[in-house]
Amino acid sequence: MKPQNSKLKIQNSKLRLAVFDLTDCEGCELQFLALREKLVERGHSFEVTNWRLLDGGMAPGPFDVTFIEGSPITEADVAIVKRARAVSEKIITLGTCAVFGGVQSALPENTREKSLKEIYGGKYKTNTRAPRPVSYYINVDIDLPGCPINPNELERLLSALFAGKKFEPVHHSVCLDCKAAGNVCLFIEEGFCLGPVTRGGCGAPCPKAGLPCYGCYGPTEDANLLALKNVTEQYHGPENLKNSLELFFRPTDEYKEYRLKEKDKRRKHGA
Repeated sequence: MKPQNSKLKIQNSKLRLAVFDLTDCEGCELQFLALREKLVERGHSFEVTNWRLLDGGMAPGPFDVTFIEGSPITEADVAIVKRARAVSEKIITLGTCAVFGGVQSALPENTREKSLKEIYGGKYKTNTRAPRPVSYYINVDIDLPGCPINPNELERLLSALFAGKKFEPVHHSVCLDCKAAGNVCLFIEEGFCLGPVTRGGCGAPCPKAGLPCYGCYGPTEDANLLALKNVTEQYHGPENLKNSLELFFRPTDEYKEYRLKEKDKRRKHGA
């Protein structure tokens, strides 16, 4: 994940915001509604000039800040993100689909065509491409992952933008969120949880409900996935571990590095 960009230079008295959605469930966009009362209080500070979910107009730009939710999978999607980059001072990817490619990118690219035919039939033709993060096509200034994003993190981001301050992303793992919430450690209790290698900021809602972390915020910058495998494989099982890691981690650099280390380890041991 790239370093977050510097302060925003506001050209007008109000921040001009835009929101674009691609292939997604729109759950991250709906987190704006969780902040509706606070946003109304700050209504003098910004105006949303482009958002399909609103009844307002669809301005062509320019925009001070553009939020993009979802992963680009069509030529039209790619055109949207490139156009957004051209007319926006700052691009913010909203949610794991936009930041990493989302759960839809868990399907290996070399099996995608076969899987589509198995699901939709041999005559099915698609005009879509393999899901990729928005950063594959354009430069992104700030990533805000989550499935969905945490409204508290969104509020923190918006507050930084409104105040003209630099946004500082979360660097700790979900384990710190769990400690703060007083959750029982499922890594110890159940023998498996992705919390130690997953970026925090979510507030640990899954462990709070007794469910292991699924890694939807993506890996931490220093995620040691090979160490996680060595410790948890005997409890979780090799296939379950593989499926758990690939659900959200497959497109990330950390996962690709882990796979290389794993292959190298097997080669050295003659496996």
